[in-house]
Amino acid sequence: MSTTVTLINVFTAKPGKQQALAETLAEGTRNFFSKQPGSLSSSVIVGGDGSKVANISQWRSAEDIAAFRSDPRFADYMKSVVELAAGESMMGHTTYSHTGGVESQGA
Repeated sequence: MSTTVTLINVFTAKPGKQQALAETLAEGTRNFFSKQPGSLSSSVIVGGDGSKVANISQWRSAEDIAAFRSDPRFADYMKSVVELAAGESMMGHTTYSHTGGVESQGA
């Protein structure tokens, strides 16, 4: 099993707010999350349904995620997200992946 921790947030934007939400998530990543210790990668995915937006990030450890979540700037950031959407979050380890024809399974 990979020691990298993947954080997946799936949001349902309020009507007409999907693009604003995607921009807010990208800006948060660019200006805050990507600069945090342990941040490895992040993607914002806009769903074709006009409402869903996913934010998928990989971190060195769960402790790194806990650290950024305890930063006072995170609370302010989340206020702006909650104005645009409701969401849920999950954290886990990759047990299988397929990239460019190469399979990888965790132990």
